[in-house]
Amino acid sequence: QGQEALKLIVKKLIPQWSDGLRDFQAEYIPLILDLFTITATGNGKSALFAVPILVHTEISRNPDLYPSFSVNIRKKPAGIVITPTKGLANNIVHVLNA
Repeated sequence: QGQEALKLIVKKLIPQWSDGLRDFQAEYIPLILDLFTITATGNGKSALFAVPILVHTEISRNPDLYPSFSVNIRKKPAGIVITPTKGLANNIVHVLNA
């Protein structure tokens, strides 16, 4: 039901996408929508993207230690983080490298 609503919204708002969303997009976009959060500075928002990257990296290095993980783990996981300012980007890099 939610995926169908999502597809209708996309067709309405982005009519030039005549084929609409691909199945995998319709599957994962609702999960991403659930992750939007607004909290004060210093409350730990960076962990929302940093921890999954770290977990994927650890599992890719030691898959035998984590056989119960059923997510698709890449051999060389990577993440993309977009920030509005260079200062914030530098701060995130500093925190993640600490």
